[in-house]
Amino acid sequence: MNFKALLVVLTVVCQTNEAAWIVRRLRNVTAQSCLDYLKRGVKTNGFYSIKNYGKDGWVHGTVYCDFESEPGFAWTLVESFALKNKLLPAFFIHPLKVNATVNPNSPNWNLFRMSFLQMSRLRAQSTHWRVTCSFQTNSVDIYRDYARTSFKEFDVLDYVGDNVCKKMEYINIRGQQCTQCTVGWIATLNKFALHIDGPASTSCQFKPGKDAVVTEDNFGHYWAINKKFRCTTSPDATTNYWFGGFY
Repeated sequence: MNFKALLVVLTVVCQTNEAAWIVRRLRNVTAQSCLDYLKRGVKTNGFYSIKNYGKDGWVHGTVYCDFESEPGFAWTLVESFALKNKLLPAFFIHPLKVNATVNPNSPNWNLFRMSFLQMSRLRAQSTHWRVTCSFQTNSVDIYRDYARTSFKEFDVLDYVGDNVCKKMEYINIRGQQCTQCTVGWIATLNKFALHIDGPASTSCQFKPGKDAVVTEDNFGHYWAINKKFRCTTSPDATTNYWFGGFY
């Protein structure tokens, strides 16, 4: 075999081996979000493994995915806590932009918050975020005491502000609701976790003052609570934040 023929053979072998390596590599890559699982045809709620690539390399983790409550959407749980745990700093004084982890690799309803890095990676895979109340018991009927919008309209992961009006796709507090309307949100470093102060939210389009208690807090920083609000009906009621997208 002359040199040119040998070179051609070696080139073909190398290209074949490289192609095979690429195929094996792609097969080994797992989903990077719940949305990736939805794109692969998964439609059952539960715990799933994901991995993302960041400054620390490949990071593996377990997440809770919701594919069922809003058909076409895939949601990844990023924070959840029971009312009885409301005074923990992560849930009481730290906005989402603060790295205040609580069981970050063990998603659960009562005591859970991802790291800021985990949430940042998920945000890169997501178009929307939402907050639900006691999803573990109300997964079929989620739209009472609920809020959802896009990251484009309101990047909740970077937000710090005092009752700034933010546009929501849909929001419901104690049965009062609106779509494509502005709502006042509060988040202050080392003081207030993300929340809505219902009675004080009067400068924006959505004003959930009916049946409110004085200085009532909704969706976080629960100092003044209203048992008519699903997230605060009992010590075991939960507040659940999610990042996700539509497919």
